[in-house]
Amino acid sequence: MPDYDFYVQDFLGEEIPREAFPRLIRRASELLERYRQMFTVTPREGFVCAEECALCAIAEAMYAFDQEDSRRGLAGASVGSVSESYTAPPELCPQTLHSRETYYRDLARDYLHISRCLPRGSRHAG
Repeated sequence: MPDYDFYVQDFLGEEIPREAFPRLIRRASELLERYRQMFTVTPREGFVCAEECALCAIAEAMYAFDQEDSRRGLAGASVGSVSESYTAPPELCPQTLHSRETYYRDLARDYLHISRCLPRGSRHAG
């Protein structure tokens, strides 16, 4: 699993603050492990640290979504005499969650081959 120094020096990441990195990289690692249970995951040729880069890219996206979600929770905003209040829905809709999951997988595919696994004991029909 990459550390913060890898994120900043090798991946050239700038978005995630040091204190948030361990939590996000752990979440990204758990997601990649779930992909391994469902798909065949192998590094793309030409990337020395393909898995580490994929994890950093996913963690960065998770951080961006976390920031977006926290901004939605802003209770009020005012400019001069005009003021408005917004509240976030208690849960994200299934379409948003699906879109984010697809985005994470697409980011991982920039560095890794992710292909469908056939169930054990089955043969490719063809």
